[in-house]
Amino acid sequence: MPVAHAWTRRPGPRPAPGAVRVHLDHLRDPIGHFDLAEVEQQLRGEAALATEGHSAVTLVKYPDLRVVLITMRAGARLGEAQAEARLSVQTVRGRATLHLPEGPIGLPVGHLATLERGMTHDVEAHEDSAVLLTLTWPDGTARS
Repeated sequence: MPVAHAWTRRPGPRPAPGAVRVHLDHLRDPIGHFDLAEVEQQLRGEAALATEGHSAVTLVKYPDLRVVLITMRAGARLGEAQAEARLSVQTVRGRATLHLPEGPIGLPVGHLATLERGMTHDVEAHEDSAVLLTLTWPDGTARS
């Protein structure tokens, strides 16, 4: 049985802000197992967190499923989006708000919200936070 790669940063210099991370071995494995606290700690060292207010890593990438861990500085917003996928947002650290046209949903640590396809949304961190974003395409047609 194959063993899952842990998500780790390769030794050497950090990539420049906005550079694509080369080490994505974990995306090729049939089994994923992640220590979210450890991955979040590594993301907190990313230059993007300081310059853009958030940093993210894709943990799972299949044609019909994505799982992304996003770290955010207090006050950061991800920006309005409208996904063609069903999605969930779960706060794993800190406190965030999911902004929707219908009104905001508070997401303290441990809370999960789900959205149907096509819903406009935005995530805001009220303190340093980490959220786990899961997207699923029932017909297996992720756009990227």
